[in-house]
Amino acid sequence: MDRPGDQERQDLTGQTLQDDRHAAAPADGADATRRRTWWVWTAPFAAVMGVLLVRNAFLFTTPLHEDADMGANSILIEQARRFTLLVGHYSREKFNHPGPAFLYVQSWGESVFWAALHVVPAAWNGQLIAVYALNALFAALVVAVGYGVTRSARAAAACCAALLAFAALIPATFSSDWMPYILIMPFLAFVVATASVAAGNLRDAWIAALAGWFLINGNVAFLFFVPVLAAGCVVALGWPRRRTLLASSRSFFARQRRVWIPVLVISALFAFPIAANTALHWPGEFGKYLSYSPKQGDNHLRQVVDYTLHFWWPGAARVGLLVLVAAYLVAGLLTWRLAPGPARRFCVSLIAFVALSSVAFLVYAVVAIDELDPTGYFIGYFYWSAPAIMLLVALFALAESLPALPSLTGLAVAVTAAVVACAAFAVAPQTKTSTNHTDPANTATGPDTDQSLPDGLAKMAAIADGRPIVLLRLQHNAWPSMTGLLVQAERAGVTACVADPYWEFMVTSQFICTPAELAGGAKFGLYLPGQVPRGTQVVFRLRRSIVTPAPSGT
Repeated sequence: MDRPGDQERQDLTGQTLQDDRHAAAPADGADATRRRTWWVWTAPFAAVMGVLLVRNAFLFTTPLHEDADMGANSILIEQARRFTLLVGHYSREKFNHPGPAFLYVQSWGESVFWAALHVVPAAWNGQLIAVYALNALFAALVVAVGYGVTRSARAAAACCAALLAFAALIPATFSSDWMPYILIMPFLAFVVATASVAAGNLRDAWIAALAGWFLINGNVAFLFFVPVLAAGCVVALGWPRRRTLLASSRSFFARQRRVWIPVLVISALFAFPIAANTALHWPGEFGKYLSYSPKQGDNHLRQVVDYTLHFWWPGAARVGLLVLVAAYLVAGLLTWRLAPGPARRFCVSLIAFVALSSVAFLVYAVVAIDELDPTGYFIGYFYWSAPAIMLLVALFALAESLPALPSLTGLAVAVTAAVVACAAFAVAPQTKTSTNHTDPANTATGPDTDQSLPDGLAKMAAIADGRPIVLLRLQHNAWPSMTGLLVQAERAGVTACVADPYWEFMVTSQFICTPAELAGGAKFGLYLPGQVPRGTQVVFRLRRSIVTPAPSGT
């Protein structure tokens, strides 16, 4: 009869054998398959969420009214509140990203905290709190993955310290609702969970699925990254069992329902709106993706490498290369010091998957990014996860490689590191949410809020006197106020639309004027300050544009 460990190896269960691989297991012999204790999830969630809510207490008293990109997102979020949204946020390339998962989360924040509980004074405030909660959840999932490897509290504290140190360096990762920042934590969680599964911890497959599907919903780029890393995980699991792969796969599906059923349920839930939109509007957004051709020009390998190294050390490619090499050396040496066992396998797998994600990022930069300069850095913000994960590997391996320390002493050191990192995150300036989502390299765009929007809309509605508000004359760079006015109009129950169908990619067909609205509506213009035609009456001054009656004869 086969020993249970031998059968586990054949069946892809991810259980450890009764040999030297238990060397790094906790002293109490805790079973790595049992459920993780409650504090592993709640402590990091509470730390991140608590800091964000305290630093952003103004959300509970100051109404914020969104315009520009956030206004365009809110147009979709209002559809999500009616459960009719099937696509993601708009792209400047005039398509929508695959799925609405992030927008539904924000819609729930608006519905719960603003519409139902009335604990915040404006809809966007509630959306921000939902983003905080989602980012805190992904942080908790990463800590739970680290804890599950060895059932070591100090390992969990080390993971938490790494995440909070990363948060202190780039606070907008947790505090911003601009999509380039929102994607960072799901990608970090996806890489960590996928590496854990590849190391044999199949219990983390549902975390990898959850993060991976959020990414696919959030940006078309992850239709490339998620399958590449998932394929790497499958190869890592299947290669040692390649001679018995068919039998092992059958046994896996027969015996490991706790692993694959949650993955299947999550996948079905997140894929549904994408599939529904594709079927209802064939070929949906995928036709636009396939026809998209990036305007790359003369990108050279040096440009691609410099662009990638920016995320290891901004502004200095040579320093970035040194930091990258040092990160791999330190993480590798600390991993090498670990005794053979689950902790070492986990760290080796993390290093390998960071390397795989880096190679994929280089390919992505060559094939799909057409702005390899400071104006295009925001496209690759999610790759900041690579140095963050290398820091996590170093701290995790360090915590697990010091068995000579008494357990309470080691735990105290790890918890102290986490508390110090949390304090640094709490005092970092950008932990307070900025209403300016713009990349620091491009300061031309102002904040994405305008407190004058409700009053401006009320003035326009009074002039319209029950007729639709028609934005007939619109200067192109006045579009940020356009989205803000439209979303305020929807919330106020006022009919408003844009005459030019060009803007459909941003405001959806819902806000493109019908012939009847054009014929019977009250027509207005939007001009940039200083560019209003001489002699034109001013209806209202918004923060970044001026509302006028539409010129006669238009």
